[in-house]
Amino acid sequence: MNVFQLDDARRATLLANAKHIAIARADFLYMPGDDANSVFVVESGRVKIVRTTANGSESIIGIRNPGDLFGELTWMSDGAKRTSSAVALDEGVVVRIDAALFERRLRDDVVVSAAFARGMSLRLAIVERELTELAGKSVPGRLVDALGRLAADHGVREADGTLRIALSLTHKDLADIIGTSRETLTKELSVLADVGLLRVSHREIVLVQPQAFPFARRGTSGS
Repeated sequence: MNVFQLDDARRATLLANAKHIAIARADFLYMPGDDANSVFVVESGRVKIVRTTANGSESIIGIRNPGDLFGELTWMSDGAKRTSSAVALDEGVVVRIDAALFERRLRDDVVVSAAFARGMSLRLAIVERELTELAGKSVPGRLVDALGRLAADHGVREADGTLRIALSLTHKDLADIIGTSRETLTKELSVLADVGLLRVSHREIVLVQPQAFPFARRGTSGS
């Protein structure tokens, strides 16, 4: 659910008595083992959701944009502990809502609860689709797919026809998204750059030939 899609009155009610928190890049909102007693909304900036495996490797399982909820399963899991981390990708503001209060808001307004259910269904469908599409793919294939998806969600079309991914990601962040090492990720980016498919600068990737990245065609934002 994106709260910016609610009408002003419902959004104000949902966020009433919530706490606004200023965040800087790399700030942790929660970590594995923390009490799952709140739900968050991104007001500005972006937040990545990170899962750490038993062997210590990390995987970015989602990026939350302005208006998005995160940590939202907590209201259904009384007494649960966090199993992932939420880390700021940018400077911004998040809103923290007490989980019990969030549950009451859903019970009190069928429109908000329906929007929440649709949002959860869509998020699960996206995860299922991505797992199916990535199954058995090599690192280069996973990288091309991931860059295309990032471009579809965060792409800015430039005057020269290139597509800039307007998201500040380190090589480690991108490696965590596709499940590989930073060294391997850097090597594969260099290969794509060498053949003229993209340009890489400090925390910025530009798709020089967007048509080579299938998911990028799903949609872009204007510059």
